[in-house]
Amino acid sequence: MQREALLGAIEDSPQRRWLLLVPVAPVLALVTAVWLPFVNTAELWLGMPRLLVWCSAWVLLLLPALAAVEFGLVRPFEDGLRVEEASLR
Repeated sequence: MQREALLGAIEDSPQRRWLLLVPVAPVLALVTAVWLPFVNTAELWLGMPRLLVWCSAWVLLLLPALAAVEFGLVRPFEDGLRVEEASLR
């Protein structure tokens, strides 16, 4: 049901497709963290290794990014499916 809702939402609402790009920034920041010279050093931020602080911050930012996709793109279409299914019965 979730996959069908996502595919249907992408097809039905092209103006909302940009919401799929919102989680890309945190994912790229996490994947490239070990290659960023200002992050992958022995110095500390807030008393912890920089890499730990960097990854923790981006993991915390990933949650609202995924919520934006869920509530902005998928949920409106899921509600429409439920209404249509109820009317078919």
